Amino acid sequence: MKYTMAKYTVKPETVQAVKRALAEFADEVRKREPRTFYVVFREAGQHTFVHWMRFENEAAERRHAQARYSKRFAHKLLPTFVGKAVFSEFQLFATTKKQWPLEPNR
Repeated sequence: MKYTMAKYTVKPETVQAVKRALAEFADEVRKREPRTFYVVFREAGQHTFVHWMRFENEAAERRHAQARYSKRFAHKLLPTFVGKAVFSEFQLFATTKKQWPLEPNR
């Protein structure tokens, strides 16, 4: 499994447009990538968003990155950024599964 976090801050006046774009994108991921775990948080009182993604493997992550809906999403978001997005890779260390179902059922 591949775990990726993306974090970025947007211009305050773009928050509503960003929220709409995020909702559309999450819907596309849900429909087209049923095995991808994707969740977005907004930092309380801020204009900073954090995405957590789990991909089955590198090929699934590549398909996600190259998908038309991903490119459309990035095209909408890039002009709203304050600075650049930061992407980080993680390895799973621990989970309760009940609240954070990151691993598939075995």
